Amino acid sequence: MSRRPAGWYPLLVATASIGIANSVVFSLLSNLQDRYGFSDGGLGLIAGSGFLVGLIGQIVLAPFADRGHSKALLLAGLGAAVLGSVLFAMSASLITLVASRAVTGLSNSLFLPAARAIAISISPENVAERLGTMSGVELAGFVTGPVIGGFLVGPFGLKVPFLVTGAFALAGAALLAPRKLPQPFIDRESGEPRRLALDLLRLPRVRAGVLMSVALFLPVGFYDATLDVYLTDRGASDMLIGLTFLAYGIPFTLLATAGGRLSDRRGAVRVAFVSTMLVAPVTASYGLLAAPILILVLTVVEGCLQALGVPASQSMVAAAAPLGRAAAAQGLAGGSNLLIAAVTAYSAGTLYKLLGAAWLYSIAAGGVALFAILSLWQARVGRAAEAVATVALDGNLSPELS
Repeated sequence: MSRRPAGWYPLLVATASIGIANSVVFSLLSNLQDRYGFSDGGLGLIAGSGFLVGLIGQIVLAPFADRGHSKALLLAGLGAAVLGSVLFAMSASLITLVASRAVTGLSNSLFLPAARAIAISISPENVAERLGTMSGVELAGFVTGPVIGGFLVGPFGLKVPFLVTGAFALAGAALLAPRKLPQPFIDRESGEPRRLALDLLRLPRVRAGVLMSVALFLPVGFYDATLDVYLTDRGASDMLIGLTFLAYGIPFTLLATAGGRLSDRRGAVRVAFVSTMLVAPVTASYGLLAAPILILVLTVVEGCLQALGVPASQSMVAAAAPLGRAAAAQGLAGGSNLLIAAVTAYSAGTLYKLLGAAWLYSIAAGGVALFAILSLWQARVGRAAEAVATVALDGNLSPELS
């Protein structure tokens, strides 16, 4: 493993704190619904608003990390996480809850693309391994938030969990602020970093990485909007709901670095595709289980599979990004993830009510498989295009070399 810079571990701590602040609400949705009396559609509005704001933010803001502003984006993201947590604690209606979720969602779009670009810039070797470590820490924070919410809401009420998780983000900012971090490469001659991330979709290999990332992230919107309610309907306590999120996160956190290492050795496309095609039937199985403890066990299985696929998909994006566009490419993948999560989250509450859990999670599983197959197709298109370009280049050079 390559040597880490001095700011690597504070960066990981801050990454975890962003996840904590963003996810605490997902174990409190049924409590908030009971307190403020909004419909199941309101669950989707709360979950989806963060994704929608994050989508816009990652596409528009991530390229600034490629222009030399990566640390400023990190600190701004942590500040937004603190502000969103305080707003959640002060909220007393569906509208203010949606607005609070939008602010915390913005923290993700400010922080994560810049953090991943920094991880990529450390060394050209073991990129997937570092991205796996960062993803594991990010997910560890994301599943810790619901656990904190589940444990604190009973004895302390709805405000305290948000304030506690906001304090984690504040601590992350205090740790990161004095640290010197690697700077993502800036291609000042071409001017590429000044473009929005969307132009990268012209590259087949970038499309392949984005599609694979979307395939793995697609179920998240369904889970975030409905899993709390689904488990509650089956008699799960707040504590068990929190533990279910934790059961997903522990294996992911423990295995993500190893998953990234496997991707570096065996090939990112292969590892990502196999793991994604295994995630699909697992996703469908959620709707077929009635006992909360069995659902908890299934989350452990999915956490293991995602720990293989997520670093591989991020590595696909990193390998396909043009020089000086690392943050923009990661922001594009992250924004695409948030787009699909927003669409699924906004619709999940209504679909859950109309169709039930079995159909809901089967639809999610079908989407996972579809995007994975499209990704593999685009990866092959990209390889074919590169092969043609190589042959053409060799043909142009050969007379001069003969």
